Amino acid sequence: MDTFHIINFHSIFSENAFCLSQRLGIDIVTEFKPQEGHTYIAFGAHEQASNLLMLQQKQQNFKLIIINSEPPLSQFMKNKYYISLMRSNIVWDYHELSAQHLTELGIRVYSRYCFEFVYQPGTSERDIDVFFCGSRTPRREAIYQKLKQQYPDKNIVFDFNWTYVDQLELTKVLQRSRIVLNIPYHEHAILESHRCHKALACGAEVVSLYSGDTITDKFYYPYINFCHDMLEYFDEPELPLHMEQPKMTYPHLVQALSNFTQHNKYIIEQLIRLDCASV
Repeated sequence: MDTFHIINFHSIFSENAFCLSQRLGIDIVTEFKPQEGHTYIAFGAHEQASNLLMLQQKQQNFKLIIINSEPPLSQFMKNKYYISLMRSNIVWDYHELSAQHLTELGIRVYSRYCFEFVYQPGTSERDIDVFFCGSRTPRREAIYQKLKQQYPDKNIVFDFNWTYVDQLELTKVLQRSRIVLNIPYHEHAILESHRCHKALACGAEVVSLYSGDTITDKFYYPYINFCHDMLEYFDEPELPLHMEQPKMTYPHLVQALSNFTQHNKYIIEQLIRLDCASV
């Protein structure tokens, strides 16, 4: 696979890029200098859409496999450059509903990609009772205020300022967290699996709103604590974890998702065969 490489355009995907590199035996390049006839699996391509499109139009001698991480309601789904880039390249998507949306935009999705992280639950004491990080929204703010009021003796940490952009620092704080919340940015959003997987990989419990997609929620039920309303979920004297049975650990989740990684590898093998046939 010497002609295949992984390139990452956003630090939030650095661990995902590393794991995929290990799974597929493909190197990660730190500088994007596309070579003729080579294929680049791209994380965070939405951040460089116009530049990538322009570069590909000029050279037309390298291919991209774009891992789309943006949900249908994302502002990037209105970016004409990103849409054009995906239409002219191979796309892997993170969720079936997102893939359907791309199909409606004239984009062919070849495979699913599931965000994988290094399993490192850590050994430190979990002194953070509830943790959340992400952009501030009215719903997230309301849940934060509710938790602070309901459990004044607990350590409730909400980061709305992107303090933990550095992935090493994020790992450290997640290893100290007992419960990590998944509160979607958009209403009726697809399950934000990137956040959930990272928290589980660090050994934290995840409490999430139901995604609204029955198949997804059923699949993740053995790993995640779901609820319909977090304000009601935490409306108890003691900090709850409503588990009917202990949740399965992150390595079990990775195993359950392994079929997608195998399909990613199959797509690459087919591309190699096509390239060899055209020589």
